[in-house]
Amino acid sequence: MTKKALSLTEFMDLPQELQFEVLHKHGVYVGKRKVDQQTIVLFQLHGFYVEVYYKQYRKIIDHMITSNSTDILLPYLDQINVRDLNDDTKGNKNR
Repeated sequence: MTKKALSLTEFMDLPQELQFEVLHKHGVYVGKRKVDQQTIVLFQLHGFYVEVYYKQYRKIIDHMITSNSTDILLPYLDQINVRDLNDDTKGNKNR
């Protein structure tokens, strides 16, 4: 049996507790940041993104923001380690 991916609209129609459960079960962790004293965690889920804003990290959720735009990734780009990407300077040059 094939499991159907949730659309952004279907995800937003779920109760917040179920949204959070789906994120932790099927979402991909992208990164974490702090704004003032608030921790924000970004997940990718079925082709869209969800930021979880915590009142108390890992205990109390303030709110969530969803987006299908990659612009939401901008504050997290500094967490991507480019050394983990394939580097053609280490041997396999096809020029």
